[in-house]
Amino acid sequence: MSFGEHLEELRSRLILALAGVLSTTIIALVFGKDILAIICHPLLMVQQLNGLPPNLQVLAPTAAFVAYLKIGFLAGIILAMPWILYQAWLFVATGLYKHERRFVQMLIPVSVGLFVAGVLFLYFIVLPLVLHFFIRFNTAFGTPELSPTPIQRLLLPDEEPPPPVIELPDSAQIPSVADDPADPDPGDIWVNVRTHRLVIQTPNGPMSVPLKPGARQKTMESQFAIDFYISFVLMLALAFGIAFETPIVVFFLAWSGIVPTATMARSRRYVLLATVIVAAMLTPPDVISQLLLAGPMFCLFEVGILFARLVERKKEAIA
Repeated sequence: MSFGEHLEELRSRLILALAGVLSTTIIALVFGKDILAIICHPLLMVQQLNGLPPNLQVLAPTAAFVAYLKIGFLAGIILAMPWILYQAWLFVATGLYKHERRFVQMLIPVSVGLFVAGVLFLYFIVLPLVLHFFIRFNTAFGTPELSPTPIQRLLLPDEEPPPPVIELPDSAQIPSVADDPADPDPGDIWVNVRTHRLVIQTPNGPMSVPLKPGARQKTMESQFAIDFYISFVLMLALAFGIAFETPIVVFFLAWSGIVPTATMARSRRYVLLATVIVAAMLTPPDVISQLLLAGPMFCLFEVGILFARLVERKKEAIA
């Protein structure tokens, strides 16, 4: 193919890739609420395990709508990524010989599977670990003693009398249950230890308030804004999916002869530095998520070198 024909092929592949992104974005907007429930599940689960109310905050009137649009756009890109990779490999195949095209076509399902594996690795392993670490880190800050000093009592007199102390009889007990009663009577009260809520049954239905662990309130409570959390998760999903393509990139560079396997093997220290830098660029500014991305990237680099060596040995045996 001539240079102009290659440009025309690139244009057609880009149009098809953008058409795929548009289609998946529309699908993501249609099923936006279901996608939101899937994205929020790790956070709500970790919040409940740590005794926090499982919810997200909406800090602006338009925040939920903006979050919905983010879900449609970013989730559309993630869902369309297998199609984008397919179009990219087809463009690469136009510049190869016939036997090389068959080999490249074998890499298409592998690259798609690696991208999906990266997203699943983030969702089921990395995301719960990162959220649990930061929520536990935030709860480590306790509230200091708030009793005023004698001088502060003079400067800030308490004009209201202290509230009266209500003493309950010794026989008064609130039952703790794992699940709400099936048919409670009005006036029944209980503590749901699974959801950490105090529930009172009224004639109009149950009413509840969240309970927090510990006798003292924490200084910081991990309640996240919905738009920031969605951007955090979807950008990480895209980063992990792309990062898991490392073995394909390494294998293709060695197979095509652009960079020999021995050269890449001798450059491990530089590759390690590069993976840390790339992980820092693709992830939010926290060390935990950066390390959880850089570690698998370097391991996948070694996997790519291993398969590239196997192919090289096979070529040498045939020759």
